[in-house]
Amino acid sequence: MSIKSRRPASRTMKLLGASVRTLGRSVLQKLPMGDEIERRARHWETVGRDWAETLGELRGAAMKMGQLASQYAELLPPALGDQLRKLQRSAEPLPYADIKAVLDAEWTKSQWARLAHIEPVALASASIGQVHRARLADGCAVVVKVRYPGVREAVDADLTQFRRLLKTSRLLPVDAAAVDAVMAEVRARVLEETDYRIELEHLHTLARDCAVPGIVYPQAVPELCGESVLVLGEESGETLETAAGWNADLRGRLADTLAHWLLHSFFDGRAVHADPHPGNFAFRADGSVVVYDMGCVKQVRPQTVETGRRLLRAARAHDWHGLHTALAELGGVRADADFDALLPVYREFVALGLDRLLARERFDCADPAFIDNLRAAGRRHWSSAFKFQPVSELAFVMRALSGQYWMLRALGARLPMRTLFARYVDGDRRGIDRM
Repeated sequence: MSIKSRRPASRTMKLLGASVRTLGRSVLQKLPMGDEIERRARHWETVGRDWAETLGELRGAAMKMGQLASQYAELLPPALGDQLRKLQRSAEPLPYADIKAVLDAEWTKSQWARLAHIEPVALASASIGQVHRARLADGCAVVVKVRYPGVREAVDADLTQFRRLLKTSRLLPVDAAAVDAVMAEVRARVLEETDYRIELEHLHTLARDCAVPGIVYPQAVPELCGESVLVLGEESGETLETAAGWNADLRGRLADTLAHWLLHSFFDGRAVHADPHPGNFAFRADGSVVVYDMGCVKQVRPQTVETGRRLLRAARAHDWHGLHTALAELGGVRADADFDALLPVYREFVALGLDRLLARERFDCADPAFIDNLRAAGRRHWSSAFKFQPVSELAFVMRALSGQYWMLRALGARLPMRTLFARYVDGDRRGIDRM
């Protein structure tokens, strides 16, 4: 794809075209033709294929929004979710000539002189940029992350059109104000991701505030970093797929490290790595985990963390009024929502969720019934969905939680949830060092 084709006006027309096609298909699928269930499945498969192809081609904020939606596939029509999952794969890399043009614009001759060699074939490619292996003049192995041309300039146009795409699909049972709040949060995070100077700051924040045993962050080469280029020391490791085949003891150590890191990041560090794609992690046989791509890091206010603690304590105690009050303070339930009407929802989701997490000393993440039962409960209570609202401040925290769960499940994790809950929700540090 040429740089010219990614200009904002061209991108807008592509997304607008997807919106028009979605609206047309929505009208057609309501016509009385054949079995309704089959008709709806075909409709969402066609819509999903169109969205995945369009968003994947455009990359940038458009593809990022599709990736975010795909991580909540269990809340979407199955045929749509299946298609959007394709966006989790690597994007087709740009030719090295385009990448070198970005480097030439960012680096001076003296900065270029720091580099002995750079691989022209990309190591990895994603929605915002791609990565190339390189070697410094002093022999140090590094990776060079380069932002795609035109991505930052297109963010606002992409998000405006994606919101229109959601509206024409009629997928979200929430009001316009709630959608606007979430879209504002998405815009802030995506704009941060397109500025690699901010990613460098995020790396420093995580290394300082979210350092736990077993987590490895790459070291930056700051004199070669800028708005569109980030240079980091190469930290190698194995893929999640490879790690999932290791022995149970090692997988358990890796899983405990990931869980400890995620909870410490939220409750103590208040800075959450919010891009939980498996490709952003590497696993080592010594039990450590390498974390890549610090572009999307959500920093959470102290009062939000404390309200979250109160909500979880109330849920554990089956204090339904306390849970409702904390959720309302977070903005997760509409002000006019009737407590008595929501009580059955609270009871069932706590019974299927937190109660099961804490029922035994270690919770088996590989148990498929856990998610299946929660999904079934969601379908049973779908009529109550409009009484709840997404908590915009926690949208990316929930993204991190969802992504981490699926990685832990792939590792066959058996997590010490009682110990983790006591440490991070109750503040009891006893036992955490034995994880």
